[in-house]
Amino acid sequence: MNIKYGINILGKILLILSLFMLTILPWIYHFHEEELLRPILLSILIPLFLGSLIILLTKNCSHSFHLKEGYLIVSLTWLIMGIVGSLPFYLTNSIPSFVDSIFESISGFTTTGSSILTDVEAIPKSILYWRSLTHWIGGMGIIVLVVAIFPKLEVAGYQFLQLESSGILPEKIAPRASKVAKSLWIIYVLLTAILVVLLMLGEMNFYESLCHAFGTIATGGFSTKNASVGYYSIYTQYIIMIFMLLSGINFSLHYFLLNGNYKTIFKNTELKAYLGIILIVGLILSFFLYFNNNISFEQSFRDSFFQVISIITATGFATTDYLEWKEFAWILLFSLMFVGACVGSTGGGIKVIRHVVALKSISNYFTKLIHPNSVKTIKINGNTIATERANSIISFIIIYLLIFIIGSLIMSSMGLDFDTSIGSVITTMGGIGPGIGTVGPASNFAHIPAFGKLFLTFLMILGRLEIFTLLIIFTPAFWKK
Repeated sequence: MNIKYGINILGKILLILSLFMLTILPWIYHFHEEELLRPILLSILIPLFLGSLIILLTKNCSHSFHLKEGYLIVSLTWLIMGIVGSLPFYLTNSIPSFVDSIFESISGFTTTGSSILTDVEAIPKSILYWRSLTHWIGGMGIIVLVVAIFPKLEVAGYQFLQLESSGILPEKIAPRASKVAKSLWIIYVLLTAILVVLLMLGEMNFYESLCHAFGTIATGGFSTKNASVGYYSIYTQYIIMIFMLLSGINFSLHYFLLNGNYKTIFKNTELKAYLGIILIVGLILSFFLYFNNNISFEQSFRDSFFQVISIITATGFATTDYLEWKEFAWILLFSLMFVGACVGSTGGGIKVIRHVVALKSISNYFTKLIHPNSVKTIKINGNTIATERANSIISFIIIYLLIFIIGSLIMSSMGLDFDTSIGSVITTMGGIGPGIGTVGPASNFAHIPAFGKLFLTFLMILGRLEIFTLLIIFTPAFWKK
């Protein structure tokens, strides 16, 4: 393996992270938190120095690329991001425990949104800004940003993009990987800017708008308030709801929309399924709450659709504690945690398209049992899906569920109750944020044992890299020549 090349890329990532950290400084002065200046400067200088040194020492490395380097680089990137990102939390003593700092950092970068903070509003505002910014950095993907900035990565560009988020490019929107990465980031920035402006038209100031825009567009879910989005007005809740919905859609479709390619959008199978699931589940919950919770239909509609969209997109914002609803309602929401958003979005989970392919495969299998001589194919967006590809998707879902079961057993072995065990595992794997049990929307992860937090942190990265990219480096075959 070309180790020097991989180290060189990691150096560039450290450099980019240090530049992002520089944006904390204006907020320190704005909020008169000068006591944080020294630890924040140290947090910036550590990755800046290490990144610069690494780039200098490996500047003449070969740019040859093999798949093995890709798996290793991408996996290490997310681990290193988590460690470096924890420095502002830990060095400022905002989160005194190093394990908790790592948990919060990786939860941010992977856009999970699970938190160990018991009182968000007690944390310095400049640190909360960094906490929200980690969402935004990780939402589109740091590798996507590196490919956009450094054109020399063009040779390996597409492989890197696929490894960081498998399926992010089901359709090439441009012939060059760097052009694709730039296009995706432009759309990402544009959506963020529009949302900031719309939120400021409500009761939010620029700081709150920016932090919540980071969490919404990246489908992360960190808020600056203990009550999350439930603290804000009905207008703000609807605006965030709409942009969570948009962020759960494949960003390639946003690109096609901006370029007037409406035909590709209208024939997209996954988009239809995604919107269909949200509409059906949202309406079922709306009527259920209206007839059972003694609230107006508008509030039933708003609370239902907000929570449905927040969970299916794996954003994790909340406007109410859904665990206080009757059992049918929160069980329905829990089932959505296994669905996920669209491929190529900032959302997490299994992804809608995989469920569509799996259901079509099952349907074809039963048809074959009844009509043995029939020839049935799976078509997505008008294209035939090869049997091998369909089988790999079904395998992914089976492995995902198997990890969920094993993970739940591991969490149960630490003395956690059943609901908390399964809730903590599926919400961290899917990058959702709140779960069920004692890690619901009105709770946090502070009470989870240290080993449990580290295990859930591993599941966050595993889910963000869609399992195979990370798991493959633990196989003996990976290390054989």
